[in-house]
Amino acid sequence: MHAAGALAALALAIPASASAVPSVTTVVAKTGNAGVTFLTDPTGAALTNTQTQYVISTDGYAVGFAEDNGVTGHGVLNYAALPSDYRAPMTAEDKRTYGPAQTDVQPHATCSGVAALSSGATILAWQAAGRDPFYNYVPWQKTAAGLGDDPRTWLPVVRAATGVDLSALSTAANFTTACTRLGGTYHAADTQSSIASALIANAVAPLNAQIASLRRARDASDRAAATARDAQKLAEAAYQALFTKPIALTLAARRFEPANGVVMITGSPTDPVTVTLEIAKRKARKLGLSSRVIVEATGELNADGAVLLPLKPDQAVLDQLAKGSGRLPATVLAESGGSSASASVTLTLQPKAKAGKEKAAHRRKH
Repeated sequence: MHAAGALAALALAIPASASAVPSVTTVVAKTGNAGVTFLTDPTGAALTNTQTQYVISTDGYAVGFAEDNGVTGHGVLNYAALPSDYRAPMTAEDKRTYGPAQTDVQPHATCSGVAALSSGATILAWQAAGRDPFYNYVPWQKTAAGLGDDPRTWLPVVRAATGVDLSALSTAANFTTACTRLGGTYHAADTQSSIASALIANAVAPLNAQIASLRRARDASDRAAATARDAQKLAEAAYQALFTKPIALTLAARRFEPANGVVMITGSPTDPVTVTLEIAKRKARKLGLSSRVIVEATGELNADGAVLLPLKPDQAVLDQLAKGSGRLPATVLAESGGSSASASVTLTLQPKAKAGKEKAAHRRKH
């Protein structure tokens, strides 16, 4: 293969984004004549039987075909005859009907002779709007031809134009009958050439290997990036769980004497915390207290997100509480970083005299 031909073949392996319109390469091959050999005809002049073979490259796909369905002039458009600057002002219909771009190769089966399928509007309707048309016919089959084509683009167009649901047909006889009923002639697709395809595959194999290697590297990079993103999400979740954790309080006991209360607060590390021990206003007035808050303690949550605080009132408050007796309902309220928690407790009050007698009795026993 000469240099220009090698470059053309290698270009067939370029990904879809690099090729926007089809290019058709045509080769006329000798197919042989009965009884003609080199011994009978050293010049080859008697080899008159020929077959046109094509290589179609479009959107990164490359497929070889042998001309054998007999249809001429309504095949894949060859944009090698339509330079981009030349075709820039052309309409889609101009490109579809441009004489020098016509070829005989049809990768799809067709149903010719049916006006609804032969109109330019129908032919263009199944091809991507806004893109250059690739084909000058409407496929009459329900499967792709291996050129990046999608049956979902032409099946509804055929059904709207003819009433035939190609997706419901299965055999060549079914497709032939459906076409004949419309007054048309069924043509099978030109045969894919295994020889041409093999030549193409051999030519592009090195480049395809490089592409595959790049894809593997890209996939590995994508997986690594995904793993890193997952790790970041976990770290962020852990951070959020630790540093935006709502506070909670745990009491050493739900019932205790006023000087013996202890509470543990948990929450976000290093956040300051304020804890108050409160009683009802009417109880505070009855005990001669100026405020319902009898304890206010402050602290800071440590690196583990916890702090232990005593709930001991000032001596003046203790003296006032000692004037009461029985059980005194109270509320422990903790606040930190916009979060709060509370719990109900019971203070056990003992008058000073009684408390003194109990201490003396305790000393006598021991």
